[in-house]
Amino acid sequence: MAKQNYASMRITMAAGRQQMIAMFGKFLTILANNLSTNPEISIDGDPFYEIPQGVSIEVQQYSKIEFKNPSASSMTLWLAMSAGKIWDNRAVFTGTIPIEDITDAIETPAAIIALPISFLINNAAAVNKGGGKVGIPLTAQPFATGESVTITGTVNYNGANTVDATSTANEVVITAAYVAETFDGVNDRIGLTAPRSVAADSTRKEIVIHNHNGTYNVYWGDTNIDPPNNRGIPIPTETAYIIPNTGQIFFAAEAGAGVTGCVISYANMTAT
Repeated sequence: MAKQNYASMRITMAAGRQQMIAMFGKFLTILANNLSTNPEISIDGDPFYEIPQGVSIEVQQYSKIEFKNPSASSMTLWLAMSAGKIWDNRAVFTGTIPIEDITDAIETPAAIIALPISFLINNAAAVNKGGGKVGIPLTAQPFATGESVTITGTVNYNGANTVDATSTANEVVITAAYVAETFDGVNDRIGLTAPRSVAADSTRKEIVIHNHNGTYNVYWGDTNIDPPNNRGIPIPTETAYIIPNTGQIFFAAEAGAGVTGCVISYANMTAT
């Protein structure tokens, strides 16, 4: 096996400063950084992206790499340039990672909570709220006013309904004719009619998804996304993905009450 050759160098940037280097290799690795703040880099004039220590990026030979120090202290980096690939799956993201130049505005939506396909309704009775509204008991219910939820397994309340503004933390209020029923807590379920989604953006084609949750995966796909049956593409815990945004994209949680900390922002990489 041939020995992997690489060249290394150190650069030091004062607080808030930038520095350009010429790249003579196919892969650039941040071997070490004297600060906890990550540097930002731009390849051949592209937008700046944050690069953690230990992560490698693939570039064209003879590219120009510009480094930016976003911290208030002097930053010293030890860089390696090589012809081989280094894959790093250790990166843990503990905060929102800047994916655009600081002069760009992050477009909404800024965050989303991905939810499982459905939840078991509490083993409790439906509540007559009056005025043609019924309360469905669900502890820590995660639905937002105006969202469409579908109920299954019940005797009297199956079908799609809109979440009413009078819903509370432990009760989903829907518009329906009240009929006395005690839910069994086994087969009676309520969930979003369609997974939560992000619409296609009119001017940018890529979105960056950061799943900051440490327990559950987020899945993305179409309206039929179904994580329990492995339908959809997983975004593992504490990872970041860049995905094409040419159409509406839907999200659902692997399990649990919902995956919080799934931060979504647009990448300014390709103009329509």
